[in-house]
Amino acid sequence: MDREVDRERRRIVKNGGNAADIWEDGSWQFEYQLLEEDEASFHSKQLLGRARELRIPTPPVFEGDVLSADYQRSGLDGHRYYLSLAGEQKVRSAIREEEKYRSERWARRIPYITALSGLIGTITGLVALLAKWGP
Repeated sequence: MDREVDRERRRIVKNGGNAADIWEDGSWQFEYQLLEEDEASFHSKQLLGRARELRIPTPPVFEGDVLSADYQRSGLDGHRYYLSLAGEQKVRSAIREEEKYRSERWARRIPYITALSGLIGTITGLVALLAKWGP
């Protein structure tokens, strides 16, 4: 998209026009807005999907009849919703918190696993020693 805009800008300047004229008709602005909204929608779907995988409650789309502050309405058609920057930040922090909790839960088990493997090694060594010196 950026290459196309640069090509168009160079064509306009080459023909004696002003580089700012590229935004006059609004077609490039529409394309950029479409790409930005598609990207925001994609990131919202990813974040909300990850939150659902971790069983984290997601922010509600509507608060009564009003659109929640955590969501943003599409500027193109007005029918699509995606997470606003504040909503993305809330969901990301909730995901980080849940992932941190889960990793810490496993980290608390490491001393027990280490002690158990040490005990198994000691018992194996004693059995080998008794087998060698035994009757």
